[in-house]
Amino acid sequence: MIVPPRSREAWIAHGGESVRDWLDRLPWLSEELMDRWSCVPAGDVRAGFGGVVLPVRRADGTRAVLKLSLPGEGDDLESAVLATWAGRGAVRLLERDDALRARLLENLEDRSLAEVEDAEVSMAVVGDLARRLAVPAAGGLPRLSEACARWERELPRMNQLAAHALSPRAVAVAVATCRELGAEQPETVLHGDLHQNNVLRGRREEWLAIDPLGLVGDLASECLTHLRDRWVELHRQDQPHRALRRRIDIFADAAHIDRERARRWTQLRAAVTSLRSRLDTAPVDDHGLHAWVASVL
Repeated sequence: MIVPPRSREAWIAHGGESVRDWLDRLPWLSEELMDRWSCVPAGDVRAGFGGVVLPVRRADGTRAVLKLSLPGEGDDLESAVLATWAGRGAVRLLERDDALRARLLENLEDRSLAEVEDAEVSMAVVGDLARRLAVPAAGGLPRLSEACARWERELPRMNQLAAHALSPRAVAVAVATCRELGAEQPETVLHGDLHQNNVLRGRREEWLAIDPLGLVGDLASECLTHLRDRWVELHRQDQPHRALRRRIDIFADAAHIDRERARRWTQLRAAVTSLRSRLDTAPVDDHGLHAWVASVL
């Protein structure tokens, strides 16, 4: 298993010697897993943000994907979340080795939601998927309620440190959402990163989610992630403020949730992301997206 040089260099620069050791062991790890799960390579290695995937063919002739995630300090929750979903709205987990952060997955088409040109159609797909994935949560997943308690305390101070990047009203609205919606949330599984490239064409279902982060909380919080996917096109609308609200409403209707609740969660998450992006040691230029959303809503 040969990892593209650019990915290898980037991972080592970020993760250090533990990642280098993992990369050195990767050929042996992949061979051991393929022997155990009775499959052989059937394509080229692809490197993503958090690991590698290898198309394989199983002993019965069916295609699958071997995925190995980079070593990290936190728990690798992907297999646990996929097992909870059991293929309902998501890629099916066929085999897992949590110690090696490895899994064998159902093979999906190499076509994502990004191919859908109509932004309102794609938003409806994400809303429907978020609803279907919001099943009762198993133990061991982080709670969004815990993050909300922290944001309620920290947001005003974050805004001060960010030279008052957000208006006092935008921060006050976000804090109020933390206080009013943050503590009492459904015990349901959230994907946590439901952007368009994490939604692929399937065969048994039209669209299936991949690469969950794993979180427990209110599915209304999932809306912002896909809004960002179509940011440039959204901002070019004649009335971008109205288009923003309409897309949130489309998500809410598809997810079968209250529209105002979806707007409030989207505003909160935009405020948090805007301030974090300014305070990170390596700030990310979001071109004002999150501050705009936090202010408009």
